[in-house]
Amino acid sequence: MLRGFCTITYWADDMPAATRWYTELLGVEPYFVRPVDGPPAYVEFRIGDYQAELGLLDRRFAPGGAATTPGGVVMNWHVDDIEAAFSRLLSMGATEYQPITPMPPPPEPESGFVIASVVDPFGNILGIMYNPHYLEILERTAPA
Repeated sequence: MLRGFCTITYWADDMPAATRWYTELLGVEPYFVRPVDGPPAYVEFRIGDYQAELGLLDRRFAPGGAATTPGGVVMNWHVDDIEAAFSRLLSMGATEYQPITPMPPPPEPESGFVIASVVDPFGNILGIMYNPHYLEILERTAPA
């Protein structure tokens, strides 16, 4: 049934500002922009080891009743250095949602998994995680 992460979509009221912010954060230009002329309604970036898709969609296309405040599900992106990633996000104007937290939290034995999350300047939760399992899978699937 579920085969793997494909695309995550974040809402934004100010699409040009959101596009600039995520372009700076990700270090790549969006590969897909619609419409081509005028302010974008949707932009998409391909990022990371598996070219996952991060989309930005104008909030006017959100389903009726969609939340306008952070909450609900947090999708975590793997990062190699969670402290540096968290600091960079905060320096770019994101606000702390969940501090850097080992998982499971103490007093459980350390697992090597560490999470944190921020709210981007557009009201979306952006989760980051140091995930040893992600690195194990990446190593196993990397070309020899």
